[in-house]
Amino acid sequence: MKILVTNEDGIFSAGVMALSELLTHFGEVTVICPQNDDYIDNVKPSLNRPLRLKRVEYPDGINAFTINGSPSDCVKLGIEEITDGFPDFVFSGINLGANVGRDAFKSPSTRAVEEAYLHDIPAAAIAIDECRACNINFSKIKESIYELLSSLMAGHLPSRSAFNINIPNDVKANIRGTKVLPMDADASKYRFKKLVSLDSEIFYFLEDANSLPSNKRSDLFYIQQNYITISPIVVRNTCESELEDYRSWFAGITGG
Repeated sequence: MKILVTNEDGIFSAGVMALSELLTHFGEVTVICPQNDDYIDNVKPSLNRPLRLKRVEYPDGINAFTINGSPSDCVKLGIEEITDGFPDFVFSGINLGANVGRDAFKSPSTRAVEEAYLHDIPAAAIAIDECRACNINFSKIKESIYELLSSLMAGHLPSRSAFNINIPNDVKANIRGTKVLPMDADASKYRFKKLVSLDSEIFYFLEDANSLPSNKRSDLFYIQQNYITISPIVVRNTCESELEDYRSWFAGITGG
Protein backbone atom coordinates (compact mmCIF):
# COMPACT_ATOMS: atom_id res chain seq x y z
CA MET A 1 0.00 0.00 0.00
CA LYS A 2 1.24 3.49 -0.91
CA ILE A 3 0.42 6.21 1.62
CA LEU A 4 0.85 9.97 1.18
CA VAL A 5 1.09 12.13 4.33
CA THR A 6 0.96 15.89 4.78
CA ASN A 7 0.08 18.27 7.59
CA GLU A 8 -0.33 21.97 8.35
CA ASP A 9 2.27 22.37 11.09
CA GLY A 10 5.48 21.98 9.10
CA ILE A 11 7.66 19.14 7.86
CA PHE A 12 9.39 18.48 11.20
CA SER A 13 6.37 18.83 13.48
CA ALA A 14 6.09 16.07 16.06
CA GLY A 15 2.61 15.15 14.87
CA VAL A 16 3.46 14.36 11.26
CA MET A 17 6.61 12.49 12.28
CA ALA A 18 4.61 10.34 14.71
CA LEU A 19 1.88 9.62 12.15
CA SER A 20 4.26 8.79 9.31
CA GLU A 21 6.24 6.41 11.54
CA LEU A 22 3.04 4.66 12.61
CA LEU A 23 1.84 4.34 9.00
CA THR A 24 5.00 2.49 8.00
CA HIS A 25 3.34 -0.53 9.66
CA PHE A 26 0.77 -0.49 6.85
CA GLY A 27 2.71 0.40 3.72
CA GLU A 28 5.18 2.61 1.89
CA VAL A 29 4.97 6.19 3.20
CA THR A 30 5.80 9.41 1.37
CA VAL A 31 5.68 12.68 3.33
CA ILE A 32 5.19 16.05 1.63
CA CYS A 33 4.60 19.03 3.92
CA PRO A 34 4.75 22.81 3.91
CA GLN A 35 8.17 24.08 4.88
CA ASN A 36 6.69 25.93 7.86
CA ASP A 37 3.41 26.53 9.69
CA ASP A 38 2.74 29.94 8.14
CA TYR A 39 -1.07 30.18 8.13
CA ILE A 40 -1.29 32.31 4.98
CA ASP A 41 0.78 29.83 2.96
CA ASN A 42 -1.14 26.89 4.39
CA VAL A 43 -4.66 28.07 3.55
CA LYS A 44 -4.59 29.14 -0.07
CA PRO A 45 -3.23 27.14 -3.01
CA SER A 46 -0.18 28.54 -4.77
CA LEU A 47 -1.38 29.88 -8.12
CA ASN A 48 0.99 32.80 -8.65
CA ARG A 49 4.37 31.34 -7.73
CA PRO A 50 6.39 28.21 -8.51
CA LEU A 51 6.57 25.52 -5.87
CA ARG A 52 10.09 24.66 -4.74
CA LEU A 53 10.49 20.98 -3.88
CA LYS A 54 13.24 19.97 -1.48
CA ARG A 55 14.08 16.49 -0.19
CA VAL A 56 14.71 16.25 3.56
CA GLU A 57 16.17 13.57 5.82
CA TYR A 58 13.49 11.69 7.74
CA PRO A 59 13.48 8.82 10.27
CA ASP A 60 13.04 5.19 9.18
CA GLY A 61 14.19 5.98 5.64
CA ILE A 62 10.84 7.57 4.78
CA ASN A 63 10.80 9.57 1.55
CA ALA A 64 10.14 13.13 2.72
CA PHE A 65 9.87 16.44 0.89
CA THR A 66 8.99 20.00 1.71
CA ILE A 67 7.51 22.71 -0.51
CA ASN A 68 6.73 26.41 -0.13
CA GLY A 69 3.00 25.82 -0.40
CA SER A 70 -0.17 24.69 1.33
CA PRO A 71 -1.20 21.18 2.43
CA SER A 72 -3.56 20.99 -0.55
CA ASP A 73 -0.59 21.87 -2.80
CA CYS A 74 1.33 19.03 -1.13
CA VAL A 75 -1.44 16.54 -1.85
CA LYS A 76 -1.95 17.63 -5.45
CA LEU A 77 1.80 17.57 -6.17
CA GLY A 78 2.24 14.27 -4.35
CA ILE A 79 -0.57 12.58 -6.27
CA GLU A 80 0.21 13.97 -9.70
CA GLU A 81 4.02 14.17 -9.69
CA ILE A 82 5.84 12.58 -6.75
CA THR A 83 4.34 9.19 -5.92
CA ASP A 84 4.90 6.29 -8.28
CA GLY A 85 1.30 6.08 -9.39
CA PHE A 86 -1.58 7.31 -7.27
CA PRO A 87 -1.30 6.61 -3.53
CA ASP A 88 -3.84 4.26 -2.00
CA PHE A 89 -4.58 6.60 0.92
CA VAL A 90 -3.86 10.21 1.91
CA PHE A 91 -3.51 11.46 5.48
CA SER A 92 -3.22 14.97 6.87
CA GLY A 93 -1.96 15.04 10.44
CA ILE A 94 -1.45 14.67 13.24
CA ASN A 95 -2.30 18.37 13.39
CA LEU A 96 -2.30 20.42 16.57
CA GLY A 97 -5.72 21.69 17.67
CA ALA A 98 -8.99 19.85 17.05
CA ASN A 99 -10.79 20.59 13.78
CA VAL A 100 -14.36 20.52 15.05
CA GLY A 101 -17.60 22.35 14.39
CA ARG A 102 -17.64 25.10 11.79
CA ASP A 103 -13.93 25.70 12.39
CA ALA A 104 -13.16 22.47 10.52
CA PHE A 105 -14.44 23.96 7.26
CA LYS A 106 -11.61 26.54 7.35
CA SER A 107 -8.83 24.12 8.27
CA PRO A 108 -5.87 23.64 5.90
CA SER A 109 -5.81 19.95 6.87
CA THR A 110 -9.39 19.34 5.74
CA ARG A 111 -8.63 21.24 2.53
CA ALA A 112 -5.87 18.71 1.91
CA VAL A 113 -8.32 15.85 2.38
CA GLU A 114 -10.74 17.47 -0.05
CA GLU A 115 -7.95 17.57 -2.65
CA ALA A 116 -7.52 13.81 -2.29
CA TYR A 117 -11.29 13.36 -2.53
CA LEU A 118 -11.29 15.19 -5.87
CA HIS A 119 -8.69 12.69 -7.09
CA ASP A 120 -10.89 9.73 -6.04
CA ILE A 121 -8.46 8.70 -3.29
CA PRO A 122 -9.59 7.81 0.27
CA ALA A 123 -8.27 10.30 2.81
CA ALA A 124 -8.44 11.37 6.44
CA ALA A 125 -7.46 14.46 8.39
CA ILE A 126 -6.36 13.67 11.94
CA ALA A 127 -6.07 16.35 14.62
CA ILE A 128 -5.52 16.25 18.37
CA ASP A 129 -7.43 18.31 20.93
CA GLU A 130 -4.32 20.10 22.16
CA CYS A 131 -2.53 23.09 20.65
CA ARG A 132 0.87 22.72 22.35
CA ALA A 133 3.13 19.90 21.20
CA CYS A 134 5.00 20.00 24.53
CA ASN A 135 1.81 18.79 26.26
CA ILE A 136 1.44 15.71 24.04
CA ASN A 137 2.98 12.27 24.50
CA PHE A 138 2.89 11.13 20.87
CA SER A 139 3.98 7.59 21.77
CA LYS A 140 0.76 7.23 23.77
CA ILE A 141 -1.28 8.90 21.01
CA LYS A 142 0.01 6.36 18.49
CA GLU A 143 -1.28 3.59 20.75
CA SER A 144 -4.67 5.33 20.90
CA ILE A 145 -5.15 5.48 17.13
CA TYR A 146 -3.45 2.27 15.94
CA GLU A 147 -6.70 0.30 15.86
CA LEU A 148 -8.46 3.12 14.04
CA LEU A 149 -5.74 3.28 11.38
CA SER A 150 -5.87 -0.50 11.01
CA SER A 151 -9.59 -0.28 10.28
CA LEU A 152 -9.08 2.46 7.71
CA MET A 153 -6.30 0.57 5.97
CA ALA A 154 -8.24 -2.72 5.85
CA GLY A 155 -11.69 -1.31 5.22
CA HIS A 156 -11.75 -1.53 1.41
CA LEU A 157 -13.33 1.91 1.38
CA PRO A 158 -14.94 3.43 -1.70
CA SER A 159 -12.57 5.70 -3.62
CA ARG A 160 -14.27 8.90 -2.50
CA SER A 161 -14.17 8.28 1.24
CA ALA A 162 -12.91 11.22 3.28
CA PHE A 163 -12.95 11.73 7.03
CA ASN A 164 -12.24 14.45 9.57
CA ILE A 165 -10.97 12.69 12.71
CA ASN A 166 -10.29 14.28 16.08
CA ILE A 167 -8.62 12.54 18.99
CA PRO A 168 -8.43 13.49 22.68
CA ASN A 169 -5.03 14.17 24.18
CA ASP A 170 -5.20 11.15 26.44
CA VAL A 171 -4.03 7.57 26.81
CA LYS A 172 -5.98 4.78 25.15
CA ALA A 173 -7.45 3.48 28.44
CA ASN A 174 -9.12 6.84 29.13
CA ILE A 175 -10.70 7.33 25.70
CA ARG A 176 -14.39 6.50 26.00
CA GLY A 177 -14.93 5.30 22.44
CA THR A 178 -15.66 6.68 18.98
CA LYS A 179 -18.54 8.72 17.63
CA VAL A 180 -19.36 8.97 13.92
CA LEU A 181 -21.30 12.18 13.37
CA PRO A 182 -21.36 15.27 11.18
CA MET A 183 -19.28 18.36 11.80
CA ASP A 184 -21.59 20.75 13.62
CA ALA A 185 -21.81 23.93 11.54
CA ASP A 186 -23.65 25.64 14.42
CA ALA A 187 -20.76 25.22 16.86
CA SER A 188 -17.40 26.98 17.04
CA LYS A 189 -14.62 26.33 19.48
CA TYR A 190 -13.16 29.83 19.07
CA ARG A 191 -14.46 33.32 19.77
CA PHE A 192 -13.02 36.77 19.11
CA LYS A 193 -11.77 38.75 22.09
CA LYS A 194 -11.55 42.52 21.66
CA LEU A 195 -8.61 44.49 23.04
CA VAL A 196 -8.05 48.26 22.85
CA SER A 197 -4.48 49.52 23.05
CA LEU A 198 -3.32 52.59 24.97
CA ASP A 199 -3.37 54.60 21.73
CA SER A 200 -6.95 53.44 21.00
CA GLU A 201 -6.10 50.90 18.32
CA ILE A 202 -8.57 48.01 18.22
CA PHE A 203 -7.38 44.41 18.02
CA TYR A 204 -9.27 41.10 17.89
CA PHE A 205 -7.73 37.81 18.99
CA LEU A 206 -9.18 34.35 18.55
CA GLU A 207 -9.28 32.43 21.80
CA ASP A 208 -10.61 29.05 22.87
CA ALA A 209 -14.09 29.64 24.29
CA ASN A 210 -13.95 26.24 26.02
CA SER A 211 -17.73 25.99 26.15
CA LEU A 212 -19.84 22.90 25.57
CA PRO A 213 -22.68 23.13 23.02
CA SER A 214 -26.00 21.66 24.08
CA ASN A 215 -26.31 19.73 20.81
CA LYS A 216 -25.50 16.13 21.68
CA ARG A 217 -24.78 15.40 18.00
CA SER A 218 -21.99 17.93 18.00
CA ASP A 219 -18.45 16.76 17.29
CA LEU A 220 -17.24 19.58 19.52
CA PHE A 221 -19.31 18.20 22.40
CA TYR A 222 -17.96 14.66 22.09
CA ILE A 223 -14.29 15.52 21.67
CA GLN A 224 -14.57 17.38 24.97
CA GLN A 225 -16.17 14.28 26.49
CA ASN A 226 -13.03 12.27 25.57
CA TYR A 227 -14.39 10.49 22.50
CA ILE A 228 -12.65 10.13 19.15
CA THR A 229 -14.90 11.87 16.63
CA ILE A 230 -15.12 10.75 13.00
CA SER A 231 -16.95 12.97 10.50
CA PRO A 232 -17.36 11.87 6.87
CA ILE A 233 -16.61 14.67 4.39
CA VAL A 234 -18.51 15.10 1.13
CA VAL A 235 -17.30 17.51 -1.53
CA ARG A 236 -20.08 18.37 -3.99
CA ASN A 237 -19.29 20.05 -7.28
CA THR A 238 -22.90 21.14 -7.66
CA CYS A 239 -26.26 20.81 -5.90
CA GLU A 240 -27.78 18.40 -8.42
CA SER A 241 -31.02 17.78 -6.53
CA GLU A 242 -31.77 21.51 -6.37
CA LEU A 243 -30.82 22.43 -9.95
CA GLU A 244 -34.38 22.68 -11.24
CA ASP A 245 -35.40 24.96 -8.37
CA TYR A 246 -32.48 27.27 -9.09
CA ARG A 247 -33.17 27.23 -12.84
CA SER A 248 -36.69 28.42 -12.14
CA TRP A 249 -35.44 31.09 -9.76
CA PHE A 250 -32.99 32.49 -12.34
CA ALA A 251 -35.31 32.02 -15.34
CA GLY A 252 -36.25 35.71 -15.51
CA ILE A 253 -32.65 36.93 -15.63
CA THR A 254 -31.30 37.68 -19.11
CA GLY A 255 -27.65 37.94 -20.04
CA GLY A 256 -26.09 41.21 -21.17
